[in-house]
Amino acid sequence: MIQWLPYLDATLGLAIKSPATGQIKPVTTHSDLLYNANVLPQALCIDLQHGTLVSPFSGHFTNSLHGGRRLTFKHKSGLTLQIDLMVSQNISPSMAIKQLVGSGQAVQQGQTVLRLDLQLLQNSDECKAVLSILPHPAIAAVYSSEYFVEASNDNAFVIQLKNTKI
Repeated sequence: MIQWLPYLDATLGLAIKSPATGQIKPVTTHSDLLYNANVLPQALCIDLQHGTLVSPFSGHFTNSLHGGRRLTFKHKSGLTLQIDLMVSQNISPSMAIKQLVGSGQAVQQGQTVLRLDLQLLQNSDECKAVLSILPHPAIAAVYSSEYFVEASNDNAFVIQLKNTKI
């Protein structure tokens, strides 16, 4: 489970930069039942305010699901961050999502991986991304805070590690 703090303190552990700009909220605030049922213990929701998504760290990038709506970033340590983009059923993902990096490629921290047509998305009822840290044996705790983040500048998560190195 994410432990929600009044402010995110990077001294608690390994900081993971936000791949998107917007307001971080608990995943339970999402309108989709899959997310608001809290079945993803290390996930949060971002109300997107900017149409650019960047790599949160250097590693391997893949995208999947219809129209490339699921982005996966895997660090060389095995740490994996997954992003699910919410695109209204009334909008074709190919109209709203422009992939800038091909699936299966290496990416650098801060590298732009896709652009969203926010004007098209903001006319719909959903303009959100769900960020999930996938389970890893070295993770002891995951922290976040409800606040506005800027992609590649502010932290979305801070991960406290067990004695194992990531």
